[in-house]
Amino acid sequence: MAGCRVRNEQPSLLVQVDGVPDCGRCSRPGLMLASFPHSWKNRRNQDVEGVRASLLCSSCDAMDPAAAELLALFAVDDMVTQGNLSAFADLAGDWGDVQRQRQPAAQALAYEEDLWRRGEL
Repeated sequence: MAGCRVRNEQPSLLVQVDGVPDCGRCSRPGLMLASFPHSWKNRRNQDVEGVRASLLCSSCDAMDPAAAELLALFAVDDMVTQGNLSAFADLAGDWGDVQRQRQPAAQALAYEEDLWRRGEL
């Protein structure tokens, strides 16, 4: 399964479980990549529409209560199949809802912007 759309109360969540990149925090293999519509206000107070992505990592997200059940599904089943697709969709949707609400840490974002501007990211 290369990707599937999970629908819930929020706009679509595109979930990828094949070919997921390594975790940018610890370099271990990612379990799932979720992408969803996202917007913010620029300095002119205009809406900027885009897409935001969140990666699920078995190591970095192990202590995150929002990821607990989804990580448990991956630990037990190892992959998404027809048999666990419904449970996976529900759990991925719930996790995606939490990810939509999370804001990046200002310090971490400034650090990454600095790396990007120097061509190191």
